[in-house]
Amino acid sequence: MNKKENILVILTTFNQSDITRQCLESLQLISDDHDVLIIDDKSTDDTIELCKEYDVDYITKDVGRGLTDSWNEGYQYFKEHDYEYFVIANNDILIPDLALTEMKGVLSKWPCSLVAPLSTELGAGHNPMQTIDNWYGANEYDEPANYQMIQSHLLELKATESKSNNLYKFDPIRMKMFNGFFFMMSKDICQYEREDGRLFDPEFINVKNEDEFNWGNLIPNNDFPMLCKTAFIYHWKGVSFTKAGIKYNNNLNEHLKQREN
Repeated sequence: MNKKENILVILTTFNQSDITRQCLESLQLISDDHDVLIIDDKSTDDTIELCKEYDVDYITKDVGRGLTDSWNEGYQYFKEHDYEYFVIANNDILIPDLALTEMKGVLSKWPCSLVAPLSTELGAGHNPMQTIDNWYGANEYDEPANYQMIQSHLLELKATESKSNNLYKFDPIRMKMFNGFFFMMSKDICQYEREDGRLFDPEFINVKNEDEFNWGNLIPNNDFPMLCKTAFIYHWKGVSFTKAGIKYNNNLNEHLKQREN
């Protein structure tokens, strides 16, 4: 890939090409400056053909090594290609126009190196602070078809409040934890990488990947992850790997055997 923009969006995949297609469709509709890289964990469906169809760059593996390995591989690519910002994301998401720009704005204006968006109650998962209902409340937020309308509405609210000098309502806030389905980081995150040059602990193959950055385990208290209250990402949750089932487990077992040898 020849670097074109200063935001690299890294999508991690294992099968579920129908879901990945919807994500790529949403990315084609946005105006935010970005490049896309797919890191595929040895899919057995037509995911690679899909990458070619949408003309996005991709990295494939000779054996499935799990989600954390994909995150670390994406991190290495980010460093090697000198991007300013990078996103790590599941494939079971929809990204509306200007959400990336809002999140980049937080990283550029506030003292933090990691920012996460709002989502639905289901999409936010274990972190209720990322639930849009918690801040704005509305039933229509649960419908994927409304993902762009929601983002546009947030920006309209922000514009209205700025006229009345109440813009502080939309200031980002620090969180002690975040959900790893979608998050953006700046180059500043590199100061927290491990001695081996990786950012995420490879021992956590597919779960707890983000836990090092939760509760101040790795990042000092003054650099906790921040929540961007003006960026919304629709997340189906449980699609990326849960539905991959037996094939994904077989991939991991093959990798674990290789690592033991």
